[in-house]
Amino acid sequence: MTTPARLQYLGIKAEHPDEILLFRMGDFYETFDDDAKVVAKVLEIALTSREFGKGERIPLAGIPYHALNSYLGKLVKAGHRVALCEQTSDPATSKGLVDRAVVRVVTPGTVVEDFILDPASNSYLASVFIADGQVGLAYADITTSEFATGQFDIGVLNDELNRLAPAELLLPEGPEHESLETGGRPAVALPPHLFGQGAATETLKRHFRVASLEPFGCEGLPLATRAAGALIEYLGKSNGAALAQITGLSTYSV
Repeated sequence: MTTPARLQYLGIKAEHPDEILLFRMGDFYETFDDDAKVVAKVLEIALTSREFGKGERIPLAGIPYHALNSYLGKLVKAGHRVALCEQTSDPATSKGLVDRAVVRVVTPGTVVEDFILDPASNSYLASVFIADGQVGLAYADITTSEFATGQFDIGVLNDELNRLAPAELLLPEGPEHESLETGGRPAVALPPHLFGQGAATETLKRHFRVASLEPFGCEGLPLATRAAGALIEYLGKSNGAALAQITGLSTYSV
């Protein structure tokens, strides 16, 4: 959820409109405003409020620190992105408010925790880029190191999405992708530049430490490359530690 201006004293705002911010405050993780309303409803916990100057009250919902895993699993399974905001300075030596930073963003397609994952099925993060009746589709499962990309006619896309049943789907912002039928799957609209041919190619080269994508089979497939590069960029920002699990890339056809 978008962090209201009156909460900017915490120094953090959401990266995406549907992102829930959990702020570590002592023995609790607190949520505010619209985030608190969503959390209270999904987790079936009490929604409280606190005065915030001039008689205005803001909604609050908190969960105990020691119970984070249980509640986090429920939020992610409900399709929400969750940003964990931790203290990064010592309260004893800080003047005023302590510094805080987002230490981890947990999304349906980037989780690695056993208590959230279904051991009986893959948990795919997928990325789609459409142009001129063709589509590039990349998908990865960071728990198994599987990473693949392909380029084919757009008419095959729905069948591929049904086959993969991705936990999270990445799309570039823009009208061409807004009308894409996601089948109710959580979808994240990313800035178009992440899908740029040059940016995506360099992201993949940098990740795999190679001078060319030819060994992976996608050198001549620009849409497949753009989808795969955007996926790696997103994964790096959401869960950078998981990038080490992606050690190879295969190119497939339907």
